[in-house]
Amino acid sequence: MESMFEDDISILTQEALGPSEVWLDAPGDPSLGGDMCSASHFALITAYGDIKERLGGLERENATLRRRLKVYEIKYPLINDFGEEHGFSLYEIKDGSLLEMEKVSLQQRLNQFQHELQKNKEQEEQLGEMIQAYEKLCVEKSDLETELGEMLGCVTWGLGSA
Repeated sequence: MESMFEDDISILTQEALGPSEVWLDAPGDPSLGGDMCSASHFALITAYGDIKERLGGLERENATLRRRLKVYEIKYPLINDFGEEHGFSLYEIKDGSLLEMEKVSLQQRLNQFQHELQKNKEQEEQLGEMIQAYEKLCVEKSDLETELGEMLGCVTWGLGSA
C-alpha cells in the first residue's frame, strides 16, 4: 500500500523555495544566530523523517491488519442472536443503512413474536374455557349419576315391597 505522503524532505530546504520567497529563519537572518538556525532546521528535518518513517510503518501494519480481518471474516462470519449468518465486513457496520436493515429485521422478528404470543394467549383462554366447560359437565354427570342411583334405588325398593 502506497503512502499518502510521498513528498520529499526537499520541501524543508532553501532550494525548494522560489527565488522571490524568503526563508524567515534563514542563516543570514541577523535576529537568529547561524548555529541556532542550523540546529532547529536539522531537528525539523530529523523529526519529519522520523514521522514519515513511522507513518510508513503504521500503513504497513494497517494493511496487514486489514488482510487478517478479511481472513477472519471469511473464517468466522458474524452470527446474530437468532442463528442467522452474516458475511458482511466489519467496515460495513459503520454504514447506517446496514444498521437500519438490521433494525428492520429485528423489528419484523419482534412483531412476529408478539403475534405468536397473542395467538398463544387466545389459545390459552380457549383452553381455560374448555376446562371450565369440562368441569361443569363432570359436575352435571356426577349429579345425574346420583339422581339415577336414587331413582334406581326407589324403583328397586318399590319393586321389593310389592
